[in-house]
Formats: sequence, structure tokens, C-alpha cells
Amino acid sequence: MRTPVKTILLCLVTLAVGTSSSRLYAQGLIFSLPQDGTGVEYEGEISYKTVRTDLAEGQETITKARELSIKSVGQEQAEWNGQVQPCRWIEIKVNTGNAGEAGIDPGPVGSRIYKVLVPESKVLAASADPDAIPNIMLPIVKGYRRSGEAQVRPIKAEAIAFYPTICHLMHYPDPEVVAASETPQTKAANMSFNAKHLKGKVVIERPESRSTNEAHFWVTEEVPFGLARWEVTSTREQKESTTTRDNFSEVSTTTSTMSVRRLLQNAESELIIPR
Repeated sequence: MRTPVKTILLCLVTLAVGTSSSRLYAQGLIFSLPQDGTGVEYEGEISYKTVRTDLAEGQETITKARELSIKSVGQEQAEWNGQVQPCRWIEIKVNTGNAGEAGIDPGPVGSRIYKVLVPESKVLAASADPDAIPNIMLPIVKGYRRSGEAQVRPIKAEAIAFYPTICHLMHYPDPEVVAASETPQTKAANMSFNAKHLKGKVVIERPESRSTNEAHFWVTEEVPFGLARWEVTSTREQKESTTTRDNFSEVSTTTSTMSVRRLLQNAESELIIPR
């Protein structure tokens, strides 16, 4: 059974609002559509810090290398929301693991790949579409995914969420413009990008837990799909549900930094869709 996309959006709006404004900015990872057959590769790392009272250091930190690519791999007319319209096949691949001379070793579960057919009209950098539906997740006509070495499976939901499986960027209320024009540091050799530097924050709080996600991200028209770099810190805290808020204590923190490594031309799909 496919989950109605409007139901998903309403649930996520409730979560994302927290104690702040309900106005959101974009859906996290994709801000624009490039020419078909192009794409972008990112490189960086993700670090997981967990509070461990059983260790002398008081914490355990694990750091992994990460690669992420986004490609436009086809166009077609398809029906979405009762109307036949231009749609785009977008393929997203994430590898996470230990870095070596031969690249990242993702092991049996550290690789994920998604191929989704997206209505071109729903790829927006705005906070909501013309019907005032918050731009939180990316609606899809159909899609497929593969995790590790498992079989390719259809995506049953009517939208794809990027957080937290694909990246740790979220949908930020009222992002602060740190700089209207800035050149972020990236992994791209002999290339630089003029970008808008934004800062966002989302706090989701319940009586017994609190999650804080803070990000710096650089949006530009010079990179396919719109992002040159991002830095995210996600902190999770806990307390007894009956105690006051000043009793929250850190349980874990995840930090992620990613930047452009290479722009792609003549991009082709890697995911073979079963017939």
C-alpha cells in the first residue's frame, strides 16, 4: 500500500516545526534541475560520537569516509497528480565506509542507491509550491532502491526523504543568510563556485528527548542540483520525561561534511531496473 504523499508531508511538518516557525526552506538536497545527462559527485566524512560511561574517555567516536553522487539519467512524460507532465529520472548513490588506496570499502551494507522518477515541476528551491504545500520531501512517480548487495526493490512511498539515510541535511525554518556571495572550500581540483552561504537549525523536542540539527550549506547555480558544500551537526539528548528541560544530557552527536569533488558529463544510470 502506497503512503499518501500529503499525509507524509503533514507528519513531517509537525516534526520539523518544533518550537520554531513553520516556514521551511527547500527539501534539503536538491535545489534545481540540471541538464539531463549531467550530475555531481561529493566527497567527505561522517563522524559518530556516542557517550559511553563505561569507557575511560567517556565517549566513543567512529569516523567513516563518504561519497555521494546525484545524476540526471533520463526524461519522460508521466502522469502525476492526475496530469501528464515532464518528469526526470534522478539517481542518487551513497557509499559509506573505510577509506583505502582503492577508494571507500562500503562492506555489505554501506552502499545505497536510489533511482526515482520526479515531476520536474516539484523540484523547487522555494519553501512551498504554488498550492502552499511545504517543500519537505520530493514527490516521485515511481522509484527503485538497492541497499548493499541486496536485490533491487521498488519504492512504495509516494515521496523520497533525504534525511537521515541519504544525508543529514534537513528542511530548515527561516535559514540565515551568512553571506550572499561566498566561495566555499571544495574537493574539486582547479574549480571554484560562487555560492550563497546559508545557516539553518531545526529542534525537535519531546518530554524525554531533544534532537538539534544545525547546518551550514552553500547553494549555487554553478553546480548541478544546486549544492557546493554542506556541514551538519546533529545532537541527540535525553532526560526523564518528568524532569525539567535543564536536565537534558547529550547521548550522541553526528557530524557530516561534504563538498563537490567532480562535475559529471554524459552521466549514465548504474541501477538496473528489474523487468
